[in-house]
Amino acid sequence: MDVGADVAIVNGRIVDGTGAPAFPGTVLVEGDRVRVVRGAAPPPVEGVEVVDARGLVVAPGIVDLHTHSDVSNLSEPGAISAIEQGVTTQVVGLCGFSAGPVRPETLATMIQEEPVFGFPDVPWDWSSIGGYRESVDRLGVATNTVTLLGHNTLRRYVMGGAERVPTADELRTMKDELRRAFDEGARGFSTGLTYAPGLFATTDELVELTRVAAERDLPYHTHMRVVELPISRPVREALETAERSGVAIEISHLYPTPIDPPDEAGTIIALIEAARDRGVRATWDVTVFPRGGGAWAQYLPAWVRAGGAVATTERLRDPALRGRIREGIEASGWLGWSPGGFDDELIVKVSRPETRWMAGRTIGQIARDGGADPLDTALDLLIEDPQYWTGTISKRQPDLDRMIAHPLGIPVTDGMAAHPVKHRALGIMPKTFGSFPQILGRYVREAGVMTLEAAVAKMTSIAAGRAGLSDRGVLADGNAADLFIFDPSTIANRATDVEEPTARPAGIERVMVNGRWVVVGGVATGERPGRFL
Repeated sequence: MDVGADVAIVNGRIVDGTGAPAFPGTVLVEGDRVRVVRGAAPPPVEGVEVVDARGLVVAPGIVDLHTHSDVSNLSEPGAISAIEQGVTTQVVGLCGFSAGPVRPETLATMIQEEPVFGFPDVPWDWSSIGGYRESVDRLGVATNTVTLLGHNTLRRYVMGGAERVPTADELRTMKDELRRAFDEGARGFSTGLTYAPGLFATTDELVELTRVAAERDLPYHTHMRVVELPISRPVREALETAERSGVAIEISHLYPTPIDPPDEAGTIIALIEAARDRGVRATWDVTVFPRGGGAWAQYLPAWVRAGGAVATTERLRDPALRGRIREGIEASGWLGWSPGGFDDELIVKVSRPETRWMAGRTIGQIARDGGADPLDTALDLLIEDPQYWTGTISKRQPDLDRMIAHPLGIPVTDGMAAHPVKHRALGIMPKTFGSFPQILGRYVREAGVMTLEAAVAKMTSIAAGRAGLSDRGVLADGNAADLFIFDPSTIANRATDVEEPTARPAGIERVMVNGRWVVVGGVATGERPGRFL
């Protein structure tokens, strides 16, 4: 045993994150770095912590490429839901939402209107990505943090909630602020084109902004205009944006809906592969459960959301406009996404303590209890809580299998790190606690959708590469000591939609971040060694 090691993980089956076959060996942790020894372990030396991983897999820590933990990590810096499923790095700033830049006159509306920032216990003491970085480092979070710069936040900072194209000066300012964010540590740019004010952007605006990311060889992640069906329509816009600007594009949570054509998965894969043949660097990520979730407000017609939440609420209260709003929603076609209709519109998150009664109920149930029309009920609930989220059965399992197994697809949570008690009352989805155990349990062990080695590579080295992290995601000499240890025969998600949304996964034994154990015996230790990367 090397006397310089602090920890020796012995007798384990090492899946190193490269996709190569597993092999027996020892992982030595020296400070915040690892060294890998193939074959039998040398004898132990006094003072070295020896962890016997017999019957277990030792793998790199998971890089969750798509989360909304920007502010939830500051509300719950222990990031229990992330670390207890093996996540060691969280990427934030997705779907056009990031923690900066903000100014006093836009901060209040951003917190009120942008659905990932509803944590009143977090004091906003920053105005830029650099200031956010300082807050994260000062508080200390259990996982590492990587942030992108979000278009909704950027556009609001420069233009407010305006429903128009930017002036030349406004576009120049957005590009300057984007460069500033990159200088301060942002590792890419994201859009959320079903959310205001990002939905008001033209393709030309997106091309101009993504060119700034292309200048730095940083990626562009897009939550597309998914209310436009079939899903291949917004995929074409996403690929056009990347092709015109030269940026590498990650299409966020990509999957066909249940009402898309039967082989829409094949159609969008073919579109992306053809774009790659033309030189477009296009990839995608996928959420892993058939039930999805998002802010119900994104289904309102664009004109209803112009000017921000206050203006939207006024329109929703206006009887003369209610009929026009209903017609716009019905014409969009989204009401057919789930065969269960409003009885499948499960409210999975609210942002206000006074509306917690809604969480865990469906819009259909609430409508029947009130003797009201379900669509009017959905609109009335927006007046009570503009940020409530619903989850529907929005994916077909065969499509998920295909999109996740494809070499260009990787799994993500699309969730927020949460505390199982503190945050439960406002709503938590199973993906928050169980996405990656669901991959290793259901997709790998039970369904055989992909091999264990391929799944680990997707969650580690491939995700790390897309996040620009060169020293994480692979267990190799000199790389960061981020790793997790699990039982491949028992690992599984145990969280459910309503009854047990915070149930911890089975089969996770230990998780290490930067050389310190954050999970031992499946339970968080309370350590917070994460860094802003």
